[in-house]
Amino acid sequence: MELTPSAKDKKDVEGTIRAFFEAGKDKDLTVLTDFHASRDKFTKFDENPPYTRQSSDEAFMYEQAAFANISDYSYSIDGLRIDLLGDSAIASFYLSYAGMFVNDYSFEGSPVHAKTRVTLVLVRTPKGWKMVHEHLSRMPDLKSEKR
Repeated sequence: MELTPSAKDKKDVEGTIRAFFEAGKDKDLTVLTDFHASRDKFTKFDENPPYTRQSSDEAFMYEQAAFANISDYSYSIDGLRIDLLGDSAIASFYLSYAGMFVNDYSFEGSPVHAKTRVTLVLVRTPKGWKMVHEHLSRMPDLKSEKR
């Protein structure tokens, strides 16, 4: 069964998103920047410091550090929605992740687990779909906010 062009594009966008998180999980850190569009076109807002807008180089540095310092990393992508706008795509989803953050200097670890809202903007390039913007924001812990 052959996919329609838009269904194929959505499948390709989803494949790019999953490949990005798998590269982090597999600690294939050198390829993380390959998922970003050209350096002058990429931006990111993260749920972790720094909370300022990051360039491609900054995002790559922080992504490498995050994936390098977490062991037993697992994740799930839920509620994935991909909207195509010509050669652009907007993907939004919930990212749940867990692992053990390891501080190499103190040889201590602390468990990490969170659920985050993610929006990715991707563009079609000759080398496939590339991210031009990422925005992550942590979901509030509603259980602890109840009074």
